[in-house]
Amino acid sequence: MTTTLAIGDYTIAAVLDNPGAPRDPSQVMPTVPAEAWDPYRSFALDSSGMWVSYWRGHLVRATSGEGPVILIDTGMGPAVQDHNGEQGQLLRNLSVLGVQPGDVDIVVITHCHGDHIGWNISYPGDDATGDGATGANGGANDNPALTFPNATYWIASHDWEHYTKSENANPAFDRSVRPLEALGALKLVEGVEQIAPGISTLPTNGHTPGHQCVLIESGDATGVITGDLFHNVAQITEQTWCPVFDLDTTMSTHSRRSLLTIASAQEWVVFTGHFPPGSSIGHVISEGGKSAWKPI
Repeated sequence: MTTTLAIGDYTIAAVLDNPGAPRDPSQVMPTVPAEAWDPYRSFALDSSGMWVSYWRGHLVRATSGEGPVILIDTGMGPAVQDHNGEQGQLLRNLSVLGVQPGDVDIVVITHCHGDHIGWNISYPGDDATGDGATGANGGANDNPALTFPNATYWIASHDWEHYTKSENANPAFDRSVRPLEALGALKLVEGVEQIAPGISTLPTNGHTPGHQCVLIESGDATGVITGDLFHNVAQITEQTWCPVFDLDTTMSTHSRRSLLTIASAQEWVVFTGHFPPGSSIGHVISEGGKSAWKPI
């Protein structure tokens, strides 16, 4: 499933990988009282009062066909998920858009959590398409290989430094990010770096040490791909609410507030990491003196 929108000279497609498992919101935000969800319950939670997150990537291409094919985040990956019995659909949904793994020139990772890096690397036995085939470029003898064989993978240096330390062990990182160095595809990002004309990384640290958004400025429009700057639509209003996944809640709150403020003031188009399909792209607006979400 994809949703596509133009930002100036670029087309951005939200490419679904898989829905996440439903969770009790108290497990995700234990410091938020149950009654605080009441104003948001009808649209921020499902009919059972559960929080459902969606895993996706974003494909960025110039409408002219010139320039690099850029993929922002790679979802959870090919493993069958226990909660729905389905494999990740990122590669299949990219194929629907006419994009094969070898067509991708740049992969930008907003941060190194498992649901954003899962398709980085293929291993023998991976089912890349959901039809019983093995990984797109799975190497021999259990060696990892690049799922996107012609791509350079952009990883924030602060995330790399954090997760390569033994005390911060992260199995998903070890499987899907660490091999990039030996495979010659790793680019460490320091702060703001231009990816392509009008497209750059935007540091928004806190969720992880190197969490970064991607800013697209083209023509008279600006879009931003937000990764995990926020996880649930209620956080557009309740900007101090932090999930248990935020490593530094003071920093993540500052990053969240800062970006949402400027996105509202300058009417940016916001591409979210985990909102449901059909409402994952929108604007931050002022409504009744508070920030609110208006899907496009």
